[in-house]
Amino acid sequence: MASSRDVDVFVRRLENRVAQEVKGRPRTALAYSGGLASTLLAMIARKRCALVCVVAGIEGSPDVQAARAAKLHLDYRVEYDILSRADAIRIRAQIATAHPKLTRSDIDNLVPLHAALETADGGPMLSGFGPSRFGAGMVAALRRVDVTFPIHAVARGATVSRAMLRDAALMLGLPTPWAHVAHRSPAEGAGIREVLRSSVRYHE
Repeated sequence: MASSRDVDVFVRRLENRVAQEVKGRPRTALAYSGGLASTLLAMIARKRCALVCVVAGIEGSPDVQAARAAKLHLDYRVEYDILSRADAIRIRAQIATAHPKLTRSDIDNLVPLHAALETADGGPMLSGFGPSRFGAGMVAALRRVDVTFPIHAVARGATVSRAMLRDAALMLGLPTPWAHVAHRSPAEGAGIREVLRSSVRYHE
């Protein structure tokens, strides 16, 4: 378990990194899932810029529901990209073509991020993607999108535990129920995993 000093150092580093990323931007978009990492980033970034949280997922998915709750209870500005089955399959096919060496799971998990990028109106996007270590293929894929990953950057190659993210969010004042949200993969959160698994193209 991280000490309060470790949490404080992590928070300060993350705040400084986010401040650098959003400096001079009239508007900043965050790929938002309602998960712990993206909510922590939202808490920090909204104090430093005009932040809009962009959520991509099918209607009724956990991420879309979480974003609506964040808009209602946390007063976040949210934009929605409600994905259809065809949208999810199209975006997945584009990623698979661009990155043929990625695993199926990695490709699926990139779909919501790429969908959010389609919705955002230019400029680098923040993402909470990155508490865990990336494989080489995923690193290469993420370097090709206009997205910054502050948590991954301040981790300096280490794995940031959920306990650290939770303690950081609580330190910054996130209500306890929000800090204990269960982990879900991007594909699961966006509600597209079963859609993709059942598609013809997924099995080609």
